Amino acid sequence: MIVEIVKRVLENLVAYSKRSLMTVLGITWGIASFILLMAYGDGFQKAMMLGLSYFGDNVVVVWNGQTSMQAGGARSGRVIRTEPRDEEMIRQRCTLVKRVSPEVYREMQLRWNERLTTAGIRAVNEEYGAIRGMFMGEGRFLSAEDLSTMRRVAVIGYDLKKRLFSQAPALDEDVFINGVRFTVVGILKKKVAISNYFTQDDNCALIPVNVMGTLQDIRYNSVLVFQPVSGSMEARAVRQVRQTLAEIHKFNPADEKALIFSTFSEIFGIINGLTAATRGLLGVIGLFTLAVAGVGIMNIMLFCVQERTHEIGVLKALGARKWHIRLQFLGEALALSILGGILGYLLAVLIAGWIGSIPFLSELFEDRSGQADIHLLVNSRVFLTAFITFSVIGLLSGTWPAIKASRLDPIESLRTE
Repeated sequence: MIVEIVKRVLENLVAYSKRSLMTVLGITWGIASFILLMAYGDGFQKAMMLGLSYFGDNVVVVWNGQTSMQAGGARSGRVIRTEPRDEEMIRQRCTLVKRVSPEVYREMQLRWNERLTTAGIRAVNEEYGAIRGMFMGEGRFLSAEDLSTMRRVAVIGYDLKKRLFSQAPALDEDVFINGVRFTVVGILKKKVAISNYFTQDDNCALIPVNVMGTLQDIRYNSVLVFQPVSGSMEARAVRQVRQTLAEIHKFNPADEKALIFSTFSEIFGIINGLTAATRGLLGVIGLFTLAVAGVGIMNIMLFCVQERTHEIGVLKALGARKWHIRLQFLGEALALSILGGILGYLLAVLIAGWIGSIPFLSELFEDRSGQADIHLLVNSRVFLTAFITFSVIGLLSGTWPAIKASRLDPIESLRTE
């Protein structure tokens, strides 16, 4: 009997081919729209996460502050500033800290041959690159040997390299920072960081922190940056570092204004909330699109019931039961949904391939590589979600017409022409 029902479903779809074609086209566009909206949401999330990765990996930035509580007889309002030597104490005492680096920032003059510019100079250690997402385009980052031997070496940002050298090679070239010769050992990859401090990393040069002492006084850090052993340990690592620095600089560890901790989780929470809200909105719009297509199926099937009343009467007169009629109409609705879903996926793939990517962060940061554009990512997960969703909608849309058809009185149906 099931085989006979399937045969009748196929025969009806062919017999009413024009109506079936129009229904499938509506389903195809609904599925394609849903998939493209979800692909846009996935591409948007990937671009935002890439921009966040260029800021750093679970990085915590410690800013200098001012006490708001008395501690050890000292008055409140005392300025607290971290120092380069704090790095070693954190390494010894803070077991939940994976990497740590002091950072001294200054605006200085750089010169190469006759070209002159002013840029930010970040004096850091060899771990700073891994903490702050300093991905190398050419050469290498600062090494432990550079710091131990106080080599005058520099890593320069992508835009700074363009300003000083244009198209000329920069590796192993000598630049003068405040009149002191430094050798360029690395060039950063173009950054599309959605968060920065002081200035964009693309416009900076990085040098060993102990070498900065030969240029200017660096008794105090501009900031101190560190990375916990894992994201889940961030809060505990912050408490460890705060306790250690409170002991060194004599302030109350409960005083959150003495030193300001800017955590990766705060930035991630904002970005993740933004991307989740965007994807959620696109998903809702996509579901409404599928629902409209589902209403189209219901209308078509109700019209089929009315048009095929006499046929239903004949089937019942020949012994067809109510569930036979229901299965036939549900089968037609499901067949239309499956065919439309497959065609919708193929259409979405073609449109996504034609569009390719949509300008986003790369346009903002003048990055010609397009790495942070919104790439339409049509994957099997999106298709499976759309396909299952619309199969359910198709079945629900076909349920009422199927029930209505099965309830028709066979005698009254046979009288209908």
